[in-house]
Amino acid sequence: MSSPWLTTAVSEFGQRCKAKLAGPGEAEAAIRAPIEQLLAAAGEHLSLDVVPHDEVRDDDRGVRPDYAISVGGAITGYVEVKKPGANLDPVSMRGHNLKQWTRQKDLPNLIYTNGTEWRLYRDSEPVGDPIHLAGGPLRTAGAELSAPAEFEQFLTDFLRWEPAPITSVIALVRAIAPLTRLLRGEVLDQLATEQRKIKAGARREDQPFHGLARDWRHLLFPTADDATFADGYAQTVTFALLLARTEGITLADTGGLHAVGTKLAGQHSLMARALQLLTDYVAADFKVTIDLLVRVIDAVQWPKVRAGRRDTYLHLYETFLDVYDPQLRQKSGSYYTPREVVEQMVRLTEEVLETRLGRTAGFADPDVVVADPAMGTGTFLHTIIEHVAARVAERDGQGAVAGAVSQLAKRLVGFELQTGPFAVAELRATDLLTDLGANLPPAGLGMYVTDTLDDPHAEQTQLGSGLELISRSSPADSRAGVTAAVG
Repeated sequence: MSSPWLTTAVSEFGQRCKAKLAGPGEAEAAIRAPIEQLLAAAGEHLSLDVVPHDEVRDDDRGVRPDYAISVGGAITGYVEVKKPGANLDPVSMRGHNLKQWTRQKDLPNLIYTNGTEWRLYRDSEPVGDPIHLAGGPLRTAGAELSAPAEFEQFLTDFLRWEPAPITSVIALVRAIAPLTRLLRGEVLDQLATEQRKIKAGARREDQPFHGLARDWRHLLFPTADDATFADGYAQTVTFALLLARTEGITLADTGGLHAVGTKLAGQHSLMARALQLLTDYVAADFKVTIDLLVRVIDAVQWPKVRAGRRDTYLHLYETFLDVYDPQLRQKSGSYYTPREVVEQMVRLTEEVLETRLGRTAGFADPDVVVADPAMGTGTFLHTIIEHVAARVAERDGQGAVAGAVSQLAKRLVGFELQTGPFAVAELRATDLLTDLGANLPPAGLGMYVTDTLDDPHAEQTQLGSGLELISRSSPADSRAGVTAAVG
């Protein structure tokens, strides 16, 4: 038996729907306001401040849910409204409905409803069985509309949703990859909207995301299409936020993403500036997606993630791509050399340094600079740091390790084309050096986002107010000695 407040709320919902459906207009639009009022009533019962935010909807962007629901000022979930009597089973969806579901299913807390049937999904999976309201169709039920007792728990579960604490790499990937994919779609939508404005006579230079895409191409990928830019945007924002969490920065209470970038800038200047430049303007109608991404990443508990296996980060990006976009993984060649192979390659390289080049300290020699021209997620550089630390500890004692790896950090150089693996490489190296007691270089590690197949003499440029790529000098620029190219 339903509680009194639910009986009253559903009865009033039925009366409002009957009245709205008796008038002109589309049936789906008619039940939207009554649904808002029903959710507000549930929020009042639970002492929650529930605010539905209407999403922008037009012919080209109709894949977005009807509402983003905030509770206490934080985005908590989404609601997609279908016309009364519509089929809500994803298995039987076709055409536009299937396209819409394919995009929306990535959301971590989503209601699908046609007014009498209510379904709750978490990360594509249904939560419990569908709830069916009784009393007849919405056009005629009116005050006789009723709900089973389970509907109260359904609404409570939806409105009280919070991101689960993230304590492992697998949980991290499962949480952020779908939201990153959703953000990529939002950027593509925004570019399409701006393109329509341009065709209608608006000035191209007044379209903010076209400006960002232009600068992205100018700096990194001259032949990149809109899809490549959207992918780069989404991954950069996601991994910059993850880097911020590794530094203990609480994202939601920092005062906006520009402020997050300012706090992140110490050892991660490139990703910090990228985050600021890419989010200083955010289209209002997909800001909720970034807000939800921020809320989920805030749930990452890095100390517990780090407490996992030795190779905690080894396959982070590879696993991320498996969930985010398996085809992109194949296209970008994001398959990384197994650690066992890397360890043997590092050992053999050091053997050459010692026996052929006269550097008896191997990678620890102050004249040896290590450059990885395609570092991926930094496994080679990470292994070299571990290798030097182990050799120094064996030869000179554990107390000498911090100083040795502090000097080594100044002689490590890595280049990577994609910002996702770049961020993971920076994270892994920073974590390891910190654990070993090293002092990181004041300007950060010598890791750069660039295409090493480009003309090395081409003029380097900067984006807007200063996203530096490989224009800052590296340790190799002023040091005579041996460069061990790895990777």
